[in-house]
Amino acid sequence: MLIGILFSMGTAYATHNRAGEITYEQLSNLKYRVTITTYTKESSAQADRDSLSLDWGDGTSTVIPRSNGPIGGGGNHKGESLGNDIKLNLYVETHTYPGPGKYIISMEDPNRNEGICNIPNSVNTTFYLESELNILDPQFFGFNNSPKLLQPPIDFGNQHEVFIHNPNAFDVDGDSLAYELVECMGENGIPLPGYDYPDQIDPGPDNNLTLDEMTGELVWDAPPKCCEFNICILIKEYRNGFLIGKVLRDMQITILCENNNPPVIRNINDTCVWAGDTLDFTVVATDVDAGQTVTLTAEGGPFELTNSPATFDEESGLNAVSSDFTWITNCEHIQKAAYTIVFKAEDDYAPGGVPKPLADLETWLVDVVAPPPENLTATAQGNDITLNWQDPYRCYDASDFMGFSVWRREGSNPFIPDSCEIGLKGRGYTKIADGLLDFTYVDTSLQRGRTYCYRILAHFGEVTSEGFPFNTTESVPSHEACAQLKRDVPIITNVSVERTDTENGLIYVAWSNPLPDVDNLDTLQNPGPYMYKLYRSEGFTGSNFTEIATFTANAFAHLNDTTFLDSLIDTKSGPFSYKVEFFVEGDELVGETTVASSVFLSIGATDNQLDLTWEEHVPWLNYEYVVYRFDSTIMLFDSIATVTEPAYSDKGLKNGRQYCYIVESFGSYSSPGLIDPIRNKSQINCGIPIDTIPPCPPQLTVTNQCGLFEDTNEKVYCDDLKIENYLTWTNPNTSCEGDDAVKYRIYYAPTIFDTYTLIDSILSPDDTTFTHDKTSENTLSGCYKVTAVDSFNNESAAPSGTCIDNCPCYKLPNVFTPNLDAQNDFFIPYPYRFVDHIDIKIYNRWGSLVWEESDPDINWDGTDQKTGKPLAAGVYYYVCEVYVQTLNGIQPIPEPLNGFVHLIISGD
Repeated sequence: MLIGILFSMGTAYATHNRAGEITYEQLSNLKYRVTITTYTKESSAQADRDSLSLDWGDGTSTVIPRSNGPIGGGGNHKGESLGNDIKLNLYVETHTYPGPGKYIISMEDPNRNEGICNIPNSVNTTFYLESELNILDPQFFGFNNSPKLLQPPIDFGNQHEVFIHNPNAFDVDGDSLAYELVECMGENGIPLPGYDYPDQIDPGPDNNLTLDEMTGELVWDAPPKCCEFNICILIKEYRNGFLIGKVLRDMQITILCENNNPPVIRNINDTCVWAGDTLDFTVVATDVDAGQTVTLTAEGGPFELTNSPATFDEESGLNAVSSDFTWITNCEHIQKAAYTIVFKAEDDYAPGGVPKPLADLETWLVDVVAPPPENLTATAQGNDITLNWQDPYRCYDASDFMGFSVWRREGSNPFIPDSCEIGLKGRGYTKIADGLLDFTYVDTSLQRGRTYCYRILAHFGEVTSEGFPFNTTESVPSHEACAQLKRDVPIITNVSVERTDTENGLIYVAWSNPLPDVDNLDTLQNPGPYMYKLYRSEGFTGSNFTEIATFTANAFAHLNDTTFLDSLIDTKSGPFSYKVEFFVEGDELVGETTVASSVFLSIGATDNQLDLTWEEHVPWLNYEYVVYRFDSTIMLFDSIATVTEPAYSDKGLKNGRQYCYIVESFGSYSSPGLIDPIRNKSQINCGIPIDTIPPCPPQLTVTNQCGLFEDTNEKVYCDDLKIENYLTWTNPNTSCEGDDAVKYRIYYAPTIFDTYTLIDSILSPDDTTFTHDKTSENTLSGCYKVTAVDSFNNESAAPSGTCIDNCPCYKLPNVFTPNLDAQNDFFIPYPYRFVDHIDIKIYNRWGSLVWEESDPDINWDGTDQKTGKPLAAGVYYYVCEVYVQTLNGIQPIPEPLNGFVHLIISGD
């Protein structure tokens, strides 16, 4: 009878939990409202739960009553019937956490429903849900709510038909979501034993289950078996790249074996829309099965908005149905993540009056992007360029508007952005200002001779109480506006080393005249006489200039001196910088060129290689460099490489031989009318390759005879063990490309606490073995390092030590005969190794101590240690702690020895 009662109780819990999830809302810094949502089998009235226990993850739990549906006779809510033997249950409670941290909110209920094909014995399997709550500092991350799952987790499919589902997660905070298919869990949050993903039941090439990690769309192509299946989808929530929460959804898929086809929704392409525009189109669904009514519905983030939500009327039609989606967007809808809308078309197939509907789902992603700032202009004024753009900007008053940024490049990139393209990544622009709330900006960090092009972005996102932004996004970029400064002063073009010498060096300096027109240098407003002053400074800094030349002309047309050869200088030791000042009316300074330096070449020597690097500080853009090396066969510098960065490694050279180089730069200003290309040479510099690279470290192995005699008598093992370690290592000349080791150095440390010392060297690179005889130390323990040394005495890095420990042996006999016949008169151990001392205690049969000793040899003669009198023959018990020599010093063996010894007196 008892068994029968227990069985009936088990079946009462059966056919119960189908699906569900746990979601949460943040009410204040540490206070949250949590909702458990479950879908149960309505016919399992005995297993109905009017309350569930929730574990908050902070060591506390709460029994939460159901809060939806009509109120029953006991005053409790009864849940909401959804038809098809499905009941929706909501359990809602608030909780205040003790502080920031990660909490796993969970619930478990004894039973799932019976007959789930991919969960063995599902009726007796615990139903488990959890969500991960990360309470972060709101000053840096703001408040966070879990995503809301808008599509119910109960769905139907048909055998051999493609099944599609989407949980349709909507994050009210605009956080990024990612989806992952995971194993369903049971008691204590442990993955269910024997759980299989649905496509592992009757697996095959036509049975594939996939989940799009970005959109959450689940596709099963195609279920081969008619049954119920459960899957679990983990929705992960990211903010500014940080994982801030997880929600686990456990959902049920019922695959039917019916002569029925699901409806089909006409394909809908993902799209984007500028905030403020209206999105309006018609969704159409059809069903090939005559006489079936198709119902078209939609769920998604745009319907959840309180400010100008989208509209879509549920419509039904015989074999075909359509409905209009309309969304009047505004600037409050701008967010980083796309909005997800899931359209569902479901038929009314009900054989024998039992509803078995099939559905088609279409996932539609909509990006609401910020429109571009408009009417950008760029105007050169003196040494600056002033930018202006349209005031007001369409989304200036949006609550998430964070300001404008200014982006600049040299030269034009006249691309027209796609309507959905936001930001300027990969377009060659550099941000020079952000956080602007005005509609103008003055760029002052400019140089003449360059064309500067600009675009503006608007920025949106949320900001924490401490001003930290999160979930930020950018607008579509503005159109491009370009400008260049007036050419009313000279522009320097050349600083080229023509002769390298410590005393008689020569540098060629050149510049371009101002443009004599009303848009640049108005010569009527700026009459002559005209004058250039050329200045020189040592190094790159452009300080402590010295005037070195003056050029004058009464008329601008006669101002033809725009080059100079600077001589009798040391061009070998360092670079020089130059600038030109321009005067009108004799002594009125108009302005000066930007400082430009010579190209200075440096060389670093290494093994069979010279590493060339060079530096120049110039106002033009150098886009290419040609490297020349002196060729003694033709007695000229010959080009050996063309590079775009100021560095080059000349490899395959001979150590000890001198090589000499010149680098020539090629550049230009971005403005038309200036010399192009601009070519300038470095000084001559020479270097000698020398091997400074050590060989790669050998890989060391250390062994000895420990373990060789494991199958023999331990006495033989201890007697025959050689006290020596065998070192073997890899030859870096064969294991590493290009290595040139000529010998090895062997280092040794007795313990892990000691310093390594050199104990030997091996003078042949092919000899990779060494035997370390440690007989004098009477220990095998030790640590070793082996390094490789090349012909230039470069020693490889010392790897971490390779250590080996002793293999102590200590064994006691079980009998001795103290009868003074010189044979077996003492209780002593067999030959032993690596034992420092012992602590042995020997007891008689009544537990009295008769002998104790610390000497490993023991030498018990069968007498009582206290009285010195011979003991009676019999069996004595011993306990022996053995202390052995190890790498860590003297240590006891893990398990003390204990046993019995027979004391035998002759004649017994």
